[in-house]
Amino acid sequence: MYYFISVIIISILPTGEPVIERSVTGPFPSKSDCSFYTKVIEDIVKQVPTSQIIKAECKKEDKGKAV
Repeated sequence: MYYFISVIIISILPTGEPVIERSVTGPFPSKSDCSFYTKVIEDIVKQVPTSQIIKAECKKEDKGKAV
C-alpha cells in the first residue's frame, strides 16, 4: 500500500498570511494509483496562483507506517 504525503502552502487569508496544509491520503493499492492522485493534486494547485506545493510524494507503507 502507498500513501500520498504532502505539505501545501495556500495564501487565502485576508491578511495574506499563508495557511500550511499537511496531509496524508491513502491507502492506494499501487504506486501508479498514488502517482495519478499526485498529478491530480499538482493540477489543482497550479490553478490557484497563491498556492505552492512544498512536499508531495508517494511513500510505501512499512509495518503500518508510511516510510
